Formats: sequence, structure tokens, C-alpha cells
Amino acid sequence: MAVYLLGLVVGGLYVGMVAPVRTVIQADFGIGNAEGIWIITVYALFYASFIPVIGKLADRIGRKPVFLACIALFCAGAATCGLSGVMTSPGVGQVSAGYVVLLVGRVLQAIGACGIIPVANAEIGTAAPPEKRGFALGITAAASGIANVLGAGVGSAIIGAVGPENWPVLFFACLPFGLVAFGMGVVVLAKGDPRPTGRMDVLGSAFMIAMVFLLLLGIQAASADDSGSASFAGAAACFVGAAASAALFAWVERKAQDPVFDLRYLRSRPILVTMGVSFFIGCMINSMTLIPEFAEAALALPVGSGGLYMMVIGLFSLAGPPMGGKLIDRFSPKPVLVAGLAVAAVGYVVLGLLTAAFPSVSLMVVGLAIMGLGLGFSMGAPVNYMILENVAASESTSAVSTVTLTRQIGLSLAPAVYVAFITTGVGAIGYRPMFMVAAFFCLCGLLLMLAYKPGRTS
Repeated sequence: MAVYLLGLVVGGLYVGMVAPVRTVIQADFGIGNAEGIWIITVYALFYASFIPVIGKLADRIGRKPVFLACIALFCAGAATCGLSGVMTSPGVGQVSAGYVVLLVGRVLQAIGACGIIPVANAEIGTAAPPEKRGFALGITAAASGIANVLGAGVGSAIIGAVGPENWPVLFFACLPFGLVAFGMGVVVLAKGDPRPTGRMDVLGSAFMIAMVFLLLLGIQAASADDSGSASFAGAAACFVGAAASAALFAWVERKAQDPVFDLRYLRSRPILVTMGVSFFIGCMINSMTLIPEFAEAALALPVGSGGLYMMVIGLFSLAGPPMGGKLIDRFSPKPVLVAGLAVAAVGYVVLGLLTAAFPSVSLMVVGLAIMGLGLGFSMGAPVNYMILENVAASESTSAVSTVTLTRQIGLSLAPAVYVAFITTGVGAIGYRPMFMVAAFFCLCGLLLMLAYKPGRTS
């Protein structure tokens, strides 16, 4: 388990580590926000697009080789990103070349992460005895939570220690840990049995990658750019392409010997409920990205200092997964997730109705603590437990990848929704509608959970 947990921490850190130093990197390359945002966007696009395919590959040839290959790919991507920093010196074509190399490295990191996070969750969840599965998944959720919450702070700390001009160190820093995880994995991880059941669904995999990529690219294109306008033509083209890819994907999957996505999932109510709840949890998680600026607006803090309040969410959300996992083993995931979503909704309401109206440090901490506790009980363990208890063990990695994908779609869609409900220029009170929307997402997930009843046990 230690090897998989180390992989989760390494992969999870880089989800949030790069975002706070993006402006430093783009300044070194001499590019603006419109180009620089792709340092983040390209990672999200390729991570979501490839995760179902990598999950299926792990179920076919075994989790160990896929996990090790993806650790190596992630480290290669990090090294590529770091090496791109030597191409930032002035000269004809050098700035653009270095930026392209950086984006290539981010793509490699994203595809590598596809085989680290879902594979670790699937392996730990299926290897644990049924009576301890919830707690085991709670530990993995806590490891991911630690990495995600601390990522931004670690990135800022590294840049603060080495100086902005040495930002490549941010990427090189993961290499020792990645090499340790790889070496330990070669020695201690069980090989597992491959499950070749017909030809690999290459055509279906290609259409699924295209479908997800174009869908998320369309969502990105529909979001406001630097001037506040939206590229509706580009978004429409992406959505049309995604719809065409989806139609072709469905046609291919009906004929595939071993489909990359089992269309029977769409006829299973417990699996559909699990996917829907995962989507709304993704929407909820994304609200955390706006907490720093809300804290700065509410408490009149200097720009850039609001991120410290993320530690409140981190502390309380980290307590939730292990406790929730224990409760899942005793009572089942349904009551745990319903309670977690309800508590998170209360936290959002406190932030929206009380903290926004009567700003104070105490109300800020109380609201964030309640929100963090609810998120801790909701994220990771319950949804992974639910999907694993509804599929065969031979499909576990693909299934975990599926709910990870639906959560990623929620993560991609939510920012445009939240920003649309924020009223700028009026201080903290302008964030009230955004918190009400986040509470609404919690309630949507809660209502879906009321319809959940497991269909089969793996």
C-alpha cells in the first residue's frame, strides 16, 4: 500500500502545485494570460481524456506494469517541463520553442497521472478485505486530500526558497520521489494476472479520447477570455465534434469484443447514481479555488494571502476520509455520503449567509471548517466504494476511472457556473450567490444518493 500511497501523493501534489506559480512561468517565457492558462488547461484536458483508456489497459494487462509505466511517464514529463526552462533566453524562436516543450511535458505528466491515481484506488480497494475496504479507501482519499490541499502551498514554498528565476526546480523536485516509488514498485508490487478478453478496443479508445477532449475543450472555449468575450464559434465546433465522436463511440462499443467502456453501465441505476454524485462532488470541490479571493474580499487581506485559509479546509477535510471509511465499513457508504453532503451544504450556507454578510475571522473559520468536514466525508472513499461494490473485480480500475472522469467533468464545468454568479465590486456579499450554488450542488448529490441501492457485490 505504501508504494501506491506515495504515487498518490506525488501525482496529487502536481494537481495544485503549478497553478500558483503559473504567472511566474509565463513571465519567464514572455507570454500573457491567454497563452499561460494552457499550462493548467492542457493538463486537465489530457488527464480527463486518457483516464478511461489507461484504466481499461490496467484491467487488461495488470495494474503493476501500468502503474510503473505511468510513474516513469509522469517523471519524464516533469523532467521535460524542467528542461524547458533552459529555452527561455532571448533569441529567435527560443521563447515559443521552450513553451511548446513545457506543454509537451505537461501532457506527459497528465497521461502519467491517469495510471497513478485510479490504479492506486482500485488496487487498494480490491485488495482490502470487504470488512475493511471503506477504511482502506479512506486512507487513499486522505493521501490524495493531503496532496491536493498542500499542492499550492508547496509550489509557492519551493518558488519562495529558490527564487522565481529557478522555477524549473518545481518540476525536478518530484524526480527523487518518483524514482523511489518506481524502484519500490518493481520490488514489492504483486504482478497480478493479465485479463486478455479479445482484442483491445483501439478504435473505441480513440473515439472516447476525442469525445472527452472536445467536450472539455468546448467548455473551456465557452468560458470568458481576457477581454470578457466568449468564443462561441469555437465552443460550438468542439461540442459538435464531441457529439459526433460520442455517436461513433457508441456504435463501435456495441461491436467491440472488450469495450473500453461497458455500455451496460448506463443501464445500471446504482452505477448511474454513482457517476452523477461524482459529477456533483467535482462541482463542489472546484468551489475551493475561489476561497482565497473570497477571504481577501471579506477580511480586507493583501492579495495573495487568502490562501492561508485553505489550511482550515485542509485540516478538517483530512479528518473526514479515515473516519468516514470506518463508518462505511460499519454502516455502508450511503448514510456516510448523505451526511457528508448535508454537512458541506451547511458550511456553504454559513459562508454565504453569515460570513459574507458579517465578515469576521471567526465566522470565516467556522464556515470553512464545516465545509471542509463535509467535503472530507464526501470526497473519494464513498464514491469509490460504491462503484467497486457494483462491478466485477476484473473491471475495477476501469470503473474507478469512469467515476474519476465524471468528477473531472464537474471540475471543468463548475468554474464558469461559479464565476457567473459572483458579483464583483461589492465585496464579500458578491460571493453569496456562488456559495448558494455550491450548496445546491450538494443537495443535488444528496437527492441522488436517496435513490442509491447497490446492485451487485464484486
